[in-house]
Amino acid sequence: MAISKKERRFSIWIGIAIGVAVSSMLVRFALNKKTEQIKERPGNYKSLTTAVNGSPFAPIPNEITKHIPHGIVVYFEGNHTTGQKSWIIESAGSFRSERLFIEAKEMDVLGNNTEKNFNFHRASELYLLPCIGVSVEDFEKAIDSDKFKVIGKNSNTGEWILQVKDFSPNGLRNSIKLIREMNTFIAGVRMIPWKPSM
Repeated sequence: MAISKKERRFSIWIGIAIGVAVSSMLVRFALNKKTEQIKERPGNYKSLTTAVNGSPFAPIPNEITKHIPHGIVVYFEGNHTTGQKSWIIESAGSFRSERLFIEAKEMDVLGNNTEKNFNFHRASELYLLPCIGVSVEDFEKAIDSDKFKVIGKNSNTGEWILQVKDFSPNGLRNSIKLIREMNTFIAGVRMIPWKPSM
């Protein structure tokens, strides 16, 4: 017995609806599984040990978890003299392109040692303002390619984007110091601000 054109269309639409529902469930399942795996990874917020070498880190303040809810702490530095803390956190987006290394740095509110603010910066890149007449090629010949790589340019400011391999708090400080000393090539160095999405 042959089915009518109307019944065939209806069957096709039913098949499409089932296919969309099943693929949607599979994507949701994969994302949930990924979130569970992140929660179990070394460096997760509850572990209180960093992902890189298992060293202890101070509990993550609510101000940071609000902006980076499911991060992985890669590095931690607590300054014993000032009491200020710095966490390098891998943001844990669902997709690889959403992953960033962010430095969340605790800062004292002016005139108040108990109240804290937090500055957020991208940890693995710096902005460099080149000296007039200096080319990227000239600069790349002068840097250690195992430690640094120019990966682009800020179209608004003309600054180069430098990828830094050692983005631990101490590594970042040393990199900034080293690049500042290259003042025949570079007129300015700054960290790239990161704004949490609200």
